[in-house]
Amino acid sequence: MIYLVFPSSWHPSQPYLSLPSLKAFLHKNEIHDVVQRDLAIELLSDLCTWEKAKPLYDRILKELNELELKPTHTQMEREKCAKLREAAGIIPELMDQIDPAVANMRSQGFYDLDRYMESLKIIDVWLDNILAPYFPSSLTVIGSQMRFSPYSSAEVLESFEHPEENFFYDLYEKWYLPSILENDIDILGISVTSVEQVISGLTLAKLVKKHRPDIHITIGGSIFTKLVDRLERDGSPLFEFVDSFIVHEGETPLLRLVEDLRAGKGLEAVPNLVYKSDGKVIVNRPFAKENLNALPTPDFDGMPLDLYLSPERVLPVMGSRGCYWERCAFCSIPFDHMDFHVRYAENVVNDVENLQKKYGANYFFFTDEALPINFLRTFAAKLVEREVNIQWTGELKFEKSLLTDNRMELLYRSGCRKLIFGLESYNQRVLDSMKKGVQLAVVDETVEECLRLGIAMHFYLICGFPTETREEACESVNFVLDNQRLLDSPGFSCIVSQFDLEKGTPIEKNAAEWHITRIYAPPEHDLGLGYSYEGTVGMNSREAERLYRELAEKLNREVMTFPDNYSLSDGLLYLGHHQRENIRERLTLLSPA
Repeated sequence: MIYLVFPSSWHPSQPYLSLPSLKAFLHKNEIHDVVQRDLAIELLSDLCTWEKAKPLYDRILKELNELELKPTHTQMEREKCAKLREAAGIIPELMDQIDPAVANMRSQGFYDLDRYMESLKIIDVWLDNILAPYFPSSLTVIGSQMRFSPYSSAEVLESFEHPEENFFYDLYEKWYLPSILENDIDILGISVTSVEQVISGLTLAKLVKKHRPDIHITIGGSIFTKLVDRLERDGSPLFEFVDSFIVHEGETPLLRLVEDLRAGKGLEAVPNLVYKSDGKVIVNRPFAKENLNALPTPDFDGMPLDLYLSPERVLPVMGSRGCYWERCAFCSIPFDHMDFHVRYAENVVNDVENLQKKYGANYFFFTDEALPINFLRTFAAKLVEREVNIQWTGELKFEKSLLTDNRMELLYRSGCRKLIFGLESYNQRVLDSMKKGVQLAVVDETVEECLRLGIAMHFYLICGFPTETREEACESVNFVLDNQRLLDSPGFSCIVSQFDLEKGTPIEKNAAEWHITRIYAPPEHDLGLGYSYEGTVGMNSREAERLYRELAEKLNREVMTFPDNYSLSDGLLYLGHHQRENIRERLTLLSPA
C-alpha cells in the first residue's frame, strides 16, 4: 500500500493540494492501493474533542500534583508548574464550550462574526492549555512552537528524545501510529511544504521507521527542494530514518519510485530523487517537470472533508506552477520550480466542474504563485460560457494587461470575489529595486477598478527590503491607511512582513547589487532556508525590525483581523455569504462580454 500523509500544522479551513494530486496521478497510472491522510486536521480535531482530550486533562492534574509535592524546583519546573496550574483552572471552564466552538466553525454560526471570533478564541485558549503537559511546547489553530529549531537536524533529532515536550512524537505514537501500521504499507510518503511541518513530518518518519524499518519512507515538498545542496554536501543524519526525498515536482517521481521498488529495481532511474547509497548521497539529475495537461483532476477521496473548520468546502486548484515573472529579487519561487508552466484553462474548468459535482464544493482557492493574465481571461470566459456557478480567489501580479478589454469585469462575472496581490511596496524606487516590474499608476488603476467592481483585495507588504529607508517603508502602509474607501471595502485584508533574505533568491546570488556586505547563518542550521545579513544602505536589521512592529501594529488597528487577515479562505466564504445580494445586483449591471 502507498500511504500518503500530510502532517501538522496547516490552516484548518481546507485541505492542501499535494496529496490529492499525487493520489489522482497514481490512480490514473493503475496504482490503486493508495491511502491519503491529513494528520494536521485530525490532530487539531482530536485535541478539540473533550472525549479524546480528557486523558490529557487527567495528566495535567497528575503532573501538577507531583510537581507541587517536590520540595525544590528548577526554573523550568517552576514555569511548568505555573502552566499546569493555569491549565487546571481554565480547562474546567472550557470543557463544555470546546465541542460547541468547533461545531460552530462547521455550521452557519461561522458567518456570525462575533461567534466566529469567540469560537477561534476558545479553540486557541483550549489548545494552549490542554497541551500544558508538554510545556514549553505549544500549539495554536495555525501553528506550533517548540524550543527545538526546525532549521537544525541536530535539534530535530533531539526533539525525538523528548516526547515529554515533542507532543507530535507522543500523540502521533499513541493516537495514529497503530492505525497506520495496521496497514500493509510498502511506501510512506510525507508532504512537508512549510517550516511548520518539518518537526512533525520528520517525527512521523522516525516513528514509522522505528516500528517498521521495512517501509520505504519518502518525503516531498518545497522545503527539502530548497535543501538539495545541503543534503548532498552534508550527508544529512535524516537519512538514518528517511529513505529518500522527492524534490521539485512529485507526481512522476512518486510513480516511478513505486514501480521500481515493487519491481525490485534500484533507485537510479527515479527522477528528482535524493537518497543515500553506499554511504554517499545520490541526487538524480537532471530534475524533471510534469506535463500539467496530462495531470488528472485531484482526488480528495479519503480526506476528512467534514473535519475542516469551515461550513462549506473550499477546495484548492492549480492553474500553473512556478512564476511567469521569475525576476523578483527577494523571491525563491524559481528556486523551487524548474521553470514556469501552465495547465490549459479548459482543463482547470473541467477540474472545477468535476470537484463541484463530486464534493459539493462551490468555493475554490488557486494555489498558483501568480496567475497568468491570459490564463485567467480564458478560464473566466469558459466558466461564464458553461454557466459554472462558483466563487474563487487567487494570487496575481499587478499587470497593465489586466486592465484591458474589460478583463476584470469578466473575472467578476466568472465568480472572482477576491484578488491577492504581492504589492510589497508603494514606493517606485523600492519596487524597481525589487525588480517587480510594476508602475504605481497600474497599482492605482487596478485598485480603483477592484473597488468599482466589488472585487475584494489582499495586499502583501514587505518592511525592511535592503536599501529601503524608514520613510519609504512607511509610504506602503500609509497607502493603505490613508485610503478609507479601501479600508471600508468588504473583504479587504493586508499583511506586512519583515524582509527575510531567503536561500536561492537573486539577492543571495548577487548581494552587492543591494549594498549587502555580509551574509551569514548559524553553522548548525543545516536545514535553514534564510540568512542574516549586513548592508550599508537603508535601515539596518534592528531598525527594520522595530519599524516592522510599529507598522504591523498600525495596520492591525485599522484592518480587521477576522476573518480576512486570519484566513483568506474564510474571508472568501464571508464574501460569498454576506455579499450575496450585492453580488447579484452587480452581476445584473455588468454587460456580457
